[in-house]
Amino acid sequence: MPDHPSQQPLFHPAFEGKGMYVTIETDHVDELYKKITALNLPIRVELRDEPWGDRHFAVQDPNGIGIDLVTYSSPNQ
Repeated sequence: MPDHPSQQPLFHPAFEGKGMYVTIETDHVDELYKKITALNLPIRVELRDEPWGDRHFAVQDPNGIGIDLVTYSSPNQ
């Protein structure tokens, strides 16, 4: 959160929301999706399978940074 008092000054400026995202790998993306949706947090990209093997969904942190949560696997698994 911009200007949060518990953070060091380096982390105070608001992010412009462009040019950056974070990918977090998990072994259990389906379970994580269920937990996050149960908390009624907004999902920016619904849970999906990609042709190259990723199963993922995405959220956005309060500062505008996209967070992609993914389980990697080989295509055709």
